[in-house]
Amino acid sequence: MSDFVTAMTGAGLTVAVGITAIARSVRPTGRHRAPRPAAEPLRPVEAVDQFEAYCPAEDRPTLQLHLRLGGSVCTECRNDTTEVTQ
Repeated sequence: MSDFVTAMTGAGLTVAVGITAIARSVRPTGRHRAPRPAAEPLRPVEAVDQFEAYCPAEDRPTLQLHLRLGGSVCTECRNDTTEVTQ
């Protein structure tokens, strides 16, 4: 009878450890960042012309879009403050 009790205790512990491992892998830890909201794409009628200009947010020249209603937008960071460099 002692061998049977030992075997059942071992099986019970194995099941308990397995359930704990599965629960820890499924439960959220809170260490993940929330997904960034996707930038709204520009409609084709809004973009008039493309040019390359310095983007202060990217700190390098990037592709910019002239907008139909005025102004320009960086295609990488969507920053609307640009300086044209020729």
